[in-house]
Amino acid sequence: MSQQDSNRMRLRLAGEKRDFVVTRSKTHDYAMYEELSFARREAQAEANLAYACWTSQPGEDSYTVYRAAQDRADAAQDQLADWVRQLAA
Repeated sequence: MSQQDSNRMRLRLAGEKRDFVVTRSKTHDYAMYEELSFARREAQAEANLAYACWTSQPGEDSYTVYRAAQDRADAAQDQLADWVRQLAA
């Protein structure tokens, strides 16, 4: 495997229909990926809890809380995907 090949990694994001090829240029890139991934996972966990609350106690308020949490999770996923696209460009 050439040096160029060893500096690249293939990344697949949930919901994407293609892989992203990312070069291993900086430690900062890995740290940023981990941070954005962590933020996405935490936001989705919060949305999952809000959904469970809404389904166990249906109502306008619990639905509003769930939708707000899911919107934050979606935004975190979009931010992660945008960052990976920029890195791969």
